[in-house]
Amino acid sequence: MKSENEFVRTEIGIIPNDWETVCLGDNCAKIGSGFTPRGAEKVYKESGVVLIRSQNVYNNSFSKGGLVYLDESTAREMDNVTVEKDDVLLNITGDSVARCCTVPEEILPARVNQHVSIIRTKKERLDPTFLRYYLTSPRMQAFMLSLAESGGTRNALTKGMIERFVVPKPRIEEQISIARIPSALDSRITLNQQMNRTLEAIAKAIFKHWFADLEFPNTEGKPYKSSGGEMIYDEDLEREIPKGWKVGKTNEIATQVKEQVSPSEQAEEIYNHYSIEAYDSGMKPTLQQGSEILSNKFIVRDNTVLVSKLNPRIQRIWPVISAARNSVCSTEFLVFEPRKNSFCYFYHLMLSEIWKDLIRMARGTSSSHQRISSSDILDYPILIPPQEILESFEHITFSNVDAREQNVAQQLTMQEIRDSLVPRLVSGKIGVPIEAG
Repeated sequence: MKSENEFVRTEIGIIPNDWETVCLGDNCAKIGSGFTPRGAEKVYKESGVVLIRSQNVYNNSFSKGGLVYLDESTAREMDNVTVEKDDVLLNITGDSVARCCTVPEEILPARVNQHVSIIRTKKERLDPTFLRYYLTSPRMQAFMLSLAESGGTRNALTKGMIERFVVPKPRIEEQISIARIPSALDSRITLNQQMNRTLEAIAKAIFKHWFADLEFPNTEGKPYKSSGGEMIYDEDLEREIPKGWKVGKTNEIATQVKEQVSPSEQAEEIYNHYSIEAYDSGMKPTLQQGSEILSNKFIVRDNTVLVSKLNPRIQRIWPVISAARNSVCSTEFLVFEPRKNSFCYFYHLMLSEIWKDLIRMARGTSSSHQRISSSDILDYPILIPPQEILESFEHITFSNVDAREQNVAQQLTMQEIRDSLVPRLVSGKIGVPIEAG
């Protein structure tokens, strides 16, 4: 830890006296935003070159939710806004202005639209990871938000503003060593996220094997259909189903919960807020005081499933096994309570192919304003297996959902530690030994 006489006051606050302060623009090879290709949503594809939008950029986190793709021809027209490895992405317009992350290498090649700026540092001068942590520090976030609000009616950061940012510049070796500490926590967070994706993929595969391929285990533990299990023809579905199963509706395995609360009436209470933004940033409910939550919210209880009705082309299904006290969710979610032994079946049913039908049933004038209704879900015709099959599936897959929820809780703890360290690290208040390499 440095002594007081080793610090100096600068325009960006108190920093070690052996650190420089520099203008960001002088230490970058590129600062600039992209553009939306002609035709906007009509040119988006199911695969191809990634187009990064503001909804994908969160502080220290990149969300793949709602990623869209461009064909090679459209991507070539946007070659001047190509994203490269280690680029820092900064949202520059709208409600998400100032959110900042590093582009994940696995999504490259990629382009950005006009709401996202690429910041490409001269790495021999400014380490991009150190810069990203500085831009996401509380002081810099507050500065960027105040700057963005000082213009017109829409929050915006201009290229000129970004170029004039004054940032600390310790020696490059020190920048790299500082960045290693929160990066280690971010690596653990990423590992947890990868583990969750693996757990979900396993459960999805079991669901498909049992309920789409109808290869659930028979009384001898063998795959039902391929082992000659008896099938009967169902006229409603116009196909064969296993004997003992029936065709019903989703409302036979789950009910909608509509109980609401007004958090602002309990202004000092702390609420766990399940919002669309919280889902997109890693399925982590945010802690907020009641005074910060101005509209009514649905109450979230244990063993419920939240289904986003907003823009269903982006699938947002959020299982909640253990809801903390004062858990609420946005009314853009529909809250369902599955019946006994039906939690995992209902949850994976929402993740399955029937979602494509629900998208087609959505109402609204554009994709960003389309919504599905609770009746679309509850009146949907489904196969209902016997209780013993549901119970077996619940027994096998419930632990996966539970483990994923626990992993998210661990991520929250690691993020809190990281966020408490970052402002002290990037201001030099915590001395860091210089590591080689």
